[in-house]
This record gives sequence, structure tokens and C-alpha cells, in this order.
Amino acid sequence: MADFRRCIFAFAVVVLLLGLLPTANAQVNGVTCIANAAAPPTLRAEGLTELAGDIVLNCSGGTPNTAGATLPQVNIQVFFNTLVTSRLLGSSNLSEAILTIDEPAPINVAPATTCTSISGCTATARGAAASGTEFKDGINPNVFEGVASGNSVTFIGIPVDPPGTTGNRIFRITNVRVNANAVSAPGANGVPGQVIALVSATPATNGGSTSSVSINNPQVTVAFVSTSLTTSVTTVSTTTGLPTTTAISAAGLSILQCVGRTSSTTVPLSTAVGALNFTEVFQTAFKTHTVVGSGIAAQNVLGLVYNSESGYYNPTGFLGTTLANAGLADFGTRLRAVFNNIPNGISIFVSLNNNPGFSSTANPVSGTSAVLTSTEGATITPVGATSTTFGTGGVWQVPITSGSGEAVWEVIAANPLTIQTYSFSYFAVATAAPSTNSPAVGQGTVNLWYAPTAPQSFAASVGSLPGTAAVPVPRFVDSSVATNVIAVTICRTNLLYPYVTSQAGFDTGLAIANTSSDPFVGTQAQAGPCNLFFYGNNAPASFATPSVATGTVYSTLATTVAPNFTGYVIALCNFQYAHGFAFISDVGARNLAMGYLALVIPDPPNPRQAAPFECGQSGGVAAACDNAGEELGN
Repeated sequence: MADFRRCIFAFAVVVLLLGLLPTANAQVNGVTCIANAAAPPTLRAEGLTELAGDIVLNCSGGTPNTAGATLPQVNIQVFFNTLVTSRLLGSSNLSEAILTIDEPAPINVAPATTCTSISGCTATARGAAASGTEFKDGINPNVFEGVASGNSVTFIGIPVDPPGTTGNRIFRITNVRVNANAVSAPGANGVPGQVIALVSATPATNGGSTSSVSINNPQVTVAFVSTSLTTSVTTVSTTTGLPTTTAISAAGLSILQCVGRTSSTTVPLSTAVGALNFTEVFQTAFKTHTVVGSGIAAQNVLGLVYNSESGYYNPTGFLGTTLANAGLADFGTRLRAVFNNIPNGISIFVSLNNNPGFSSTANPVSGTSAVLTSTEGATITPVGATSTTFGTGGVWQVPITSGSGEAVWEVIAANPLTIQTYSFSYFAVATAAPSTNSPAVGQGTVNLWYAPTAPQSFAASVGSLPGTAAVPVPRFVDSSVATNVIAVTICRTNLLYPYVTSQAGFDTGLAIANTSSDPFVGTQAQAGPCNLFFYGNNAPASFATPSVATGTVYSTLATTVAPNFTGYVIALCNFQYAHGFAFISDVGARNLAMGYLALVIPDPPNPRQAAPFECGQSGGVAAACDNAGEELGN
């Protein structure tokens, strides 16, 4: 923010200085230009390298120079209220920002007409009769590189020949990228932020014949800035596998440690844990690499809005010059899911394509399609790709290291006329092994955002500075918020001892058996403590037993853990298949005694589990428990 304030101060100083420039009547060449912004776009407030709208100077007046005369030169400089981040292409901060004269068509732009000198290039007048074609004849330069520095871009040594009173001369400035994140985004009133440009044309400082040009309306709004992305994690339909608008509940994210979660190698859509959703706030937030989407195509028509991450890109016309890759982004809009704190023993898979984009058109103008790409360098190895399951897609296992991993998708088709949501299914697989604490109990999260951001692909220190070949375009600040995406919970049995007493010469023996060792196929051996909660007269604080090993019985006396108590006890045991027994008697069991089995209180059924378990053991489903609250058994 401090840098932004300095930019604003510098911008104000420039406004003051420009107010001291000579008026139109004092200009050497008698040329007057009017500055306009050509179709100001809406920029993403999260973006660091957003393409501002073109600036067009429409000039008229003056007397054309005599044929053969060397044209005087001016320096055209543009100041912005934010930092310029156009990619640097050569030495001396020469950048991809370019200035063209008289709207050269692709066929006119050849290496011979491109000036890449830091001090400008010489141009020769054709005389009044041919002044309209002198920058289209393939001899005089008509394309100039800008020098990017701070919040300005400067075009040095631009030749100017007055077009006369019946003609006009057009200077277009394009491929200027700016740090939109430093511009205030919309506030409560919904008014978007603005990128403002201030244009000046002053005498050149390269030692040649110089001049200056008057610019009317030198301050123009070249872009608006708005928040562009919202994200969510939602459920998927169990019948169609398509994402819904319903947020996933805590139960929906839960995997029971003693049950795990399995899935076939084809991973049908209906088995997804949920959907990772990226929704654009305005229609052009998601863009393809170039106009052809998954490929690379020239974008060499000046002034045409391509709605891609790349700007004016003319590889053939600029062949052999540093401008050959000017305007070309590194990729289309990328969407990233960063998983963190994934418990050990959990494998995460994601779909290769967006849902329901498997069958949608990949037309970059009307389609909606995104595909998994390299995770900022890793190789993608799809699994389970079948025509019946994912169309041309499949799933991919996210490499998890120290609980973290990421997946990145690139937009290859986007519709600039509608607001779109790109949804990607995610899956979790875990083998139940509670005896070894696998999967480990814990809560995993995901951050959904644009890619790349610092520090994944570039240092935060260069995020808002002009880019070099090693710094990606586009790039973004990370404003994501972690969302719960998967959880592993302990398996548990809830036991109720309805009457326990240790008052007036009585005592109660409490026993808990861990029966997770049994002859039944599929039972997982488990162990864990039980927490005893007391309710009634003289109820003590809760009491935690030692870990009860599988195949063993823990026992204690009420006089030991709850002296002078009468009431009931609930035992929460961190393992399945716990069973309890209570034995009440007078002290020494001399006159009377009775025993009973503890009752099992079922957990609420978990509808995401595939098979029923004993009612009262975690994992019970509606079919086993009738979903009717406390159905007590023993």
C-alpha cells in the first residue's frame, strides 16, 4: 500500500507539471491530439499483470513536412495510478508495451518497420500528398517499444509528421499491464475502482530534431477494477455426480477411522466427496491463453478485444525482433486447489476436467472447459480415465507431502457473455487401520484461488514489478480462505449406565469390554480410552480411563472414581464394539446384588457410509437405526 501511495503522489506531481506545458497554439508543429481510452475493460482486483485498455491519440492539424525531411521526434509518456507490470523483453527496461502509428495492419508490420532502439528511430517525410501512407510503406518505423519504470511507460523518439487539416494521425498504446490489486476495488456502493492514465508528449531527449505535441483530454480512464472470484465447496448429486449449491456438512466431510473410504479405480462421479467450485464475479474474469483456447494463435488486429490473457500478439509481423512474443501470456486463467493438513493415510483425487464440462464444447468463445495442467511443474499422470465415467477426462491423485498438495486447472474455453462456474470433483480414499492410527484423526482444508501466486511460482517481492521471462504472466495475489474439505474422526461407542451409586454403604462395579477382536470378517482391531461422564447427586468431573486394548476388559468401582455419588453414567469409548456391565451391591455383596448390561446410545446415522453397522456403533446408517433418535440396546 505504501508503494501505491507513492504512485498517487507521483501522479499528482505529473498532473501539476502537465498543467505548465504550452497550450496548443504554442506547439512547434501545430499538431493537436485528443486522448481516448478504447473500450476500457474490467480488471480482476486480484491480478498483478492485468491488461489495461488501449490509449488512442487521434491527432490533426499542422503542415506536413517536406518530402525527404527527417521528422521531428517526441517522447510520449503515460503515467498510471498504479505500477506498470508489462513484461520486459530486453535491456534498459524495454517492454512488451508498444506504441503504433496509423494503425498498421498485420501485413504492414515487418521487422523493417519495428523500432526497438532505446533512443528511437529516424523517419523520413513523404510530403503532403503521401503523408497518410508514410507509416504504412514498410520503410518508416511504425511500432515502438515502451520503457517500463514504476508507474509509467515511456516511448522515446517517436517521429511526428503533422497530418494537416484534412488528415489525421493515430498513435495507439497497447499491451500495458498494470497491478490492479493496488487500485481500490468496489466499495459498499458498488462503484468499481479505476485505472487512470495521464498522457504527455514532450520534446525528445535523444539529441535529434525534437518537438512537442499538445494533448487535449490527457487524463483518461483505461480500466475498471472489480473483485472477480468467489469459491465454494459443495456436495455432489449421488445420482448424477454433478455439483449442487449445497455446502457440505461436517458429517458429509467425515471419514470414520475404523471404516475408511473406498472407491473403485474408475471412481464414478457419484462417489465424490464434493465439488470444488470457482465462480467468476463478472463475465470476462476467466480467459483462455489466446483466442483459440488450448492452442496459441496470433492476435494481431489492433483494437480488437480478444478476451484472452494475451494482448496484441503478432509473432509473424515481429519475427526476428524482441517483440516476437510481445503481448503473449504464459497460459490461460489457471485455477488452483491447495490442500493442507490432509491426515496421514488419506489419498486425494481430483477430476481432470470441470463438471459438467466433460461433454461441453471446447469452443473458446461459447464453451466452458478447463483441464488439469501441471501443478506448477509436476507431471500429471491420470488414473481411471474411461469414456463411460469421465468422457475424455479421468481423475488424478494429488501428491501429498507433509499433509499438503495442489491441483491446477487451466481454462481452455470461456464464454465472455455469461458468468460461469467451473466445478471439479474431488475424492478421498482411505484404508481403515485404527490399530495403527490410520487414517490419522484430523481436519483437512483446501484453499481455492487463481494460480500462480507467490511463493509458488514467483517471489512475493517481484509480484507487482515488471515481469521477465522467468516471472509468469498472468499472476495474482492470494486472498483465499481455507475451507474444510475432509475430516477423519475417531470411531466411538456410547454406553449408558442408567443407575450407578456409591452412597450409604453401596457400591457399583463398572466394566467395559473392547470386543473389536472377534471371529467376524472385516472387524478392525481398535483401542482407546473411555471418558466417563457423571450426572446426578455429587457428580464428579469426568474421568478418562487408560486405553482399553482390543480383546480386554477395563473395570473400576464407583467408590473409586465417584465417591458418594448416585445417578447415571455415560461412557464415550474411542473404539467400536464396546460393551458395558454394571454390578450394584451393598459393600461386600453380603445382602443384595444385581447386575445389568449398559445400553448403547447410537450416534446419528452417517448417510455417506456404504454399509450398515451395529446400531450404536459409529457408522450405523438409517437402515440399521431407523433414524429415530436414541434406540437403546445392549
